Amino acid sequence: MKRVRFSPRSSFARTLLLIVTLLFVSLVTTYLVVLNFAILPSLQQFNKVLAYEVRMLMTDKLQLEDGTQLVVPPAFRREIYRELGISLYSNEAAEDAGLRWAQHYEFLSQQMAHQLGGPTEVRVEVNKSSPVVWLKTWLSPNIWVRVPLTEIHQGDFSPLFRYTLAIMLLAIGGAWLFIRIQNRPLVDLEHAALQVGRGIIPPPLREYGASEVRSVTRAFNHMAAGVKQLADDRTLLMAGVSHDLRTPLTRIRLATEMMAAEDGYLAESINKDIEECNAIIEQFIDYLRTGQEMPMELADLNSVLGEVIAAESGYEREIATDLQAGEIPLRIHPLSIKRALANMVVNAARYGNGWIKVSSGSEASSACSRSRTMALASSRSSASTCSSRLCAAIAPAAPAAPAWGWPSCSVLSITITVGWR
Repeated sequence: MKRVRFSPRSSFARTLLLIVTLLFVSLVTTYLVVLNFAILPSLQQFNKVLAYEVRMLMTDKLQLEDGTQLVVPPAFRREIYRELGISLYSNEAAEDAGLRWAQHYEFLSQQMAHQLGGPTEVRVEVNKSSPVVWLKTWLSPNIWVRVPLTEIHQGDFSPLFRYTLAIMLLAIGGAWLFIRIQNRPLVDLEHAALQVGRGIIPPPLREYGASEVRSVTRAFNHMAAGVKQLADDRTLLMAGVSHDLRTPLTRIRLATEMMAAEDGYLAESINKDIEECNAIIEQFIDYLRTGQEMPMELADLNSVLGEVIAAESGYEREIATDLQAGEIPLRIHPLSIKRALANMVVNAARYGNGWIKVSSGSEASSACSRSRTMALASSRSSASTCSSRLCAAIAPAAPAAPAWGWPSCSVLSITITVGWR
C-alpha cells in the first residue's frame, strides 16, 4: 500500500505553512494571556461588585465598613432596581422570561457563592441585544434575579473579529509575497538548469536575493560557463581531427587514381570506403554543430544491407543472404545501420570462423533485432552489443510515404547466423 504524504514538498509551501502555524500559535498564546491577565481579573471584579449589589438588594440592612448597620428603605431599593434594570422573578416566571435559554456556568457560580457566603447559581443568557445574568442565592432561594448587562452588545465583538481576520490575512499575504520574492531566484535557477540539461547554455543569471541564493547562482554561472567552454573545445577538437583525417583520405584517393586499370575493382572499393569515412566524419561534425542527433530519413533497409554486404564480401569472405522480398521502408539512420551491421559481420567473421548469413524481415511481436550464432567459438556478448546498437538506430513504426508505394512496416528483425560450413 502506497504511503500518503501530507507534508508539503516545495520550500515555498513549507515556509508558508511554518509562518501560518507560528501565526496561529501566536494568536492562541495572545488569547490565553489576555484571558488570564485581563479578562478573568475584570470578571472577578465584576462578580464582586455584582455580589455587593445583590446582597444590598436582597437584605433589609447593610453593614458599613465601621460595623454600623444601615437600614435600606424599600423606595431606595426600588430606585436601584430601576436604574440598573434589575428585576425579580419566581421560578415559573423566570422560565418564561428567558431562563430556559440561559446556560449554567460553574466557574461564575463558585465565585459568586464565595462573595455572598452561601450557595449561589449563576446562569448567562445571550440574546440579540445584550447578555443577561440570572442569579439565585441562598438569601432568597425561590427568587431569580435578572441583571441585564446593557453596556455589552453583541455588535461590539464584530469589529474585533473583523480586525483579527484582517490582520491574519495581511500577515499571510505578506508572508506569501515575501516567500515568493525569496524563491524567484531559485525558479530562475531551475529553468536554467533544465536548459543546460537539454544542451542549451543560457546567458548568465542575475545574482539577487539572499546571500546563500546569490552564492548558488554565482556557482551555477561558473559551471555553465565551464560547460560551454568544454563544448566549444570539443567542437574545435573534432573539427581539427576531421581535418587531419581528411588529409590522409585525400592522399589515399589520389593514390587510387594512379592505380592500374586492372586494379579498378580494388580502387572502386577503396573509394567507397573513403566516401563512407567522409560521411561518418560529416555526421559527427553535424552532431557537434547542432548539439542533437541528426534527423532520421525514410530508406529501404534491404538497400542499406545490400551495400554493407557488398562492401564486406570478397574473395576470402562469402556472406549468404536471406532478405525479405520487396522493400522494407523504415525511418532510420543509414550510416548508423551500416556501422552496426558492419561491426556484427566483422565480429561474426572473426569469432565464428565459418559461414555468415544475413537475413531481414518484419514481424509484429518483437520490437528489436536479433543476432544468433551457431558456432562453438561465437561470442554472444558481442552479438548482443551489436544488436543493441542496431536497435538504437531504428526509428519506431512509421508508415511509408505514398510516393514509394511501400507497405507499412512496424518492427524490424535482422538475424545474422554464424556457423561451420
